[in-house]
This record gives sequence, C-alpha cells and structure tokens, in this order.
Amino acid sequence: MNLYLAGQRLNEVLGELSLSKSRGDAAAVLYAVLLTAAADAYFPSLTLALGDAVTLSDDSGACFTGGVQELRRTPESVALIAYDRGIYLTRNELYGVFSGSGADIAAQVAARLDIPLGRVDAPAGFQTIVTSARDTAYDILRLAVGEEQEIFMEGERLCVGGGDASPVSLAKEQVLSVESVGSIRAMVNKAVVLKRGTATPLAQAQDAAALAAYGQFQTAWALSGDSPQAQANAALRGIAYTARLTVPGNLTLRCGGRAALDAAEWGLEGTFSITGVEHRWKAGLFTTTLALERESGGA
Repeated sequence: MNLYLAGQRLNEVLGELSLSKSRGDAAAVLYAVLLTAAADAYFPSLTLALGDAVTLSDDSGACFTGGVQELRRTPESVALIAYDRGIYLTRNELYGVFSGSGADIAAQVAARLDIPLGRVDAPAGFQTIVTSARDTAYDILRLAVGEEQEIFMEGERLCVGGGDASPVSLAKEQVLSVESVGSIRAMVNKAVVLKRGTATPLAQAQDAAALAAYGQFQTAWALSGDSPQAQANAALRGIAYTARLTVPGNLTLRCGGRAALDAAEWGLEGTFSITGVEHRWKAGLFTTTLALERESGGA
C-alpha cells in the first residue's frame, strides 16, 4: 500500500489511514494522519495544501484518486480528508427535466458536470424526473437508477452498478469479527401492478413458498415503465440477510463488488453484495470491514 500526496510518497510519515465508501454515499472518502515531526526528518520540503491530489495504490494499481478537501493541523500531526470525484455529485444542484432510461439520465447528469461516463448497469424503462429546489446530481441519479444500484467513480469516470467481476471468496478462517442479521420485516411475497389511476390489475407475482411459510405480505403498484409483469416480479422481496464483518486488509474488496461465504453458523451462505467498505491502517495493523447484503426467496 502506498499513499501519495501531490506526487510525494507519504508512507514513512503515515500514522493512520482509512478509506471508506458505502452505497448511500456518492464519494469514497480517505482520511489520513501524517506525523509532522517525522516529516521534518524525511521530507524537509513537505507541503500540504487544500486541493492537492491524493492517490492510494497497491500492486494492482490505484484504488483511490481524489483531492484534499480539509486539513486539520496540530503541533504533532496533520489530518487530511480527501474525496474522489463523486463529491461533485453532492456538491452540485442541477435544475431542469431529465428523461429517458436510467442510463440516459446518467449520461445527461455526467454531461452537465463534464464528467466522463463509464459503464452503466441500470434498470430499463422510461422515466421523467422534474427537479425541484436543492436537488443534487446525486439525488437525480439515485431516482433514475434505483436504491439498489451502486453509484461510484472509477478513476475519472462516473459508473453505475456493481460490474461483472467474480465474487471474492472469504474463508471463515479469515474473519476476525462478525455480526449478522436475518429478517423478514421487508419481505414482499405478493405484488400486484395496477393500471395507473384505477384499481384494475395488469399483472401479479408471488413467492408461493414464502406465502406458505410466513403468510401474505402484499404490495400494490401503479404501472411505471413498459412491462407490468417485470415490475411485479421486481417488487418481490425475500428474506434479507445483512452482515458486518472484518477481515485482514484487502484493497481488492470494493463497495459495489461481491463476496462469497460458506458460514451457515453465522447465517451467511452464498454470494453477498458489498454495500459498504472501510479499509483501515493503524499501528501496523491493516484491516478491512465490510457491510454485506443478500436477499433469499422462500423459507
């Protein structure tokens, strides 16, 4: 792991570092504490300034590129907070009408901010978003692509979705600590789509096994998009499994990726979406903490 600030390698003066990102955040955040007494010995000309470029990399390449947004100085150290370019999504309020598919609207937002667009994996269907006061670019994107899609920066490019990378296998022996929850509180095992403005059903979907096991949890939607049946199928929700676990540090584990576990005793079996990640280095110990989420239909 190597940390660079304005082209200067800072490993020798690094006291603490964390890199975090969650599905609900537009930007990845890097926090670092630099020991200024050590800097006097290693880098007599070391300078720190707001806006300086920050890069964190490992053997696979850069895993964070961003700029310093805040500096906090004490006699012993300097703490810096840097964000990747996702910060522009929450710091820019856009106005007007955005229409088309989720991918179309993502392209419109990227163009308004002059940010290159990378891969976009968003649900199909046409929609129109009319902005109101204080709507940010991130608010518009979230409406366009849905709550379950990862919105992130890959280098300089705005991307949506988790990509097609294979899940990272996590052995039980790697797990340093774990908390897990299984819940049916958000279950939907029967969904009906109605003709807009009426009580006329156009399509329905149900999970027969979950209905038999837990009783009926039904939702009704007005038609939006082109396919009532696809909308009904998408509304079904099974058992929700979530977990928070810590493993030895691994910068290849990214928010929006996937992790595979086989730990029935923790309620963790199968492939999980990584909805949040924090890489932390302190006192010579490097760990990665993951927030995981998975849905399972039926009992």
